Amino acid sequence: MIHEAKKTVVTLTVAECGEFHDLGEYHEGITGAGEAVTIFNRIPPERMNGIPSIGINIHTEGTERYEDTQMDIISGRTADLEVLDYVPDITDNPEALEVIAELIGRFPGIEVRGSLEKWQKPEGEKEKQTGRPSIREKLEGKKAVIGQRDKSEKEIPEKGKGEKTPTPQGLAL
Repeated sequence: MIHEAKKTVVTLTVAECGEFHDLGEYHEGITGAGEAVTIFNRIPPERMNGIPSIGINIHTEGTERYEDTQMDIISGRTADLEVLDYVPDITDNPEALEVIAELIGRFPGIEVRGSLEKWQKPEGEKEKQTGRPSIREKLEGKKAVIGQRDKSEKEIPEKGKGEKTPTPQGLAL
């Protein structure tokens, strides 16, 4: 079975209010970290409806927009990378990690919680190591277990076929 890797498109979002993106300005489809930072810094502080944020959006071509993975990375003056442990769609995407690293590099004075090191590939390493099995590996493992179970069920003779089971004396069947 041949699995084609689906192409993903990584973009950024900027929101005037990180908690409720529909309050105030909201920009999406931003292709570069520099442009996102410019838009973020252009939001006037006197009319802010909340804490401004810059997020990342990952769209898989051929899927609906509502299936995208979107998460705010920078909120106010803080970049929370610890929460990425729970978003493998982002951590398994090298392009997304590069964009996040570039984005954080453009904010030298912010507080950074966590690190990208455990998801970034060392130089020369071809396969990504996330420290956990991929969804495809889990699926293949489950298929193997189901295949073994089905095989063992076929080897057990059905009741009433094959050898007769002796009955205890005195019992009528």
